Amino acid sequence: MTNLTEDVPQELLDQLARSALATLDEPRRVSVALAIYLFLTGAVSIGRAAELAEYGLVEFHHLLRSLDLPTVFYGPDELASDLQAVEALEQERRAGRGR
Repeated sequence: MTNLTEDVPQELLDQLARSALATLDEPRRVSVALAIYLFLTGAVSIGRAAELAEYGLVEFHHLLRSLDLPTVFYGPDELASDLQAVEALEQERRAGRGR
């Protein structure tokens, strides 16, 4: 793993120190926060975010839930796909009635 040394504004570190991640040491707190961000923005899957945060999948899922964060995303593409599937099933059902 490559380590990055970067100046982080103290206010960000202070905010994280007051967050639910406060029990983690500072470098880990920042890494976990970044992994959560990447998951929430859809950049990585929950499994990859867990790996990046060095958590097991179930443990990361519990962490997200403890922070009242979603663990599953249902975006517009999934909604459109599901609506098409429902419409196709409805058409099949109607066609079956016409027999």
